[in-house]
Amino acid sequence: MSSLGSSLRISRVALYSGLLALLLGAGIELRSLLQRDECMRYLAGDSTAPETQTVVSGTREIAVPCTDWVDRQPETVQLLCLLDVMLFVVFALNAAADVRAWLQMRRRRRAI
Repeated sequence: MSSLGSSLRISRVALYSGLLALLLGAGIELRSLLQRDECMRYLAGDSTAPETQTVVSGTREIAVPCTDWVDRQPETVQLLCLLDVMLFVVFALNAAADVRAWLQMRRRRRAI
């Protein structure tokens, strides 16, 4: 039995969704690291810094705890985070289907 014939093949959808999820996640993380806000000092351990940040939501202002990273972000970043999670789910489902198909192929070849 050839080792090349029984190799695991990853579908294009799984590959591209995984790469896009990684790139989008890295972009969100880079933006987060470069963004300076009122909570940076508090999260670094400064006990004199405020524990909340005022965030504009529609027509009102809300005090959001510094520990709630997603709630402190603009709506566009929140939507990008949701898109990143959806891409990761698509990747995971397609990768699981690829592994299942590979295992079935191996079982069929061993039965022969």
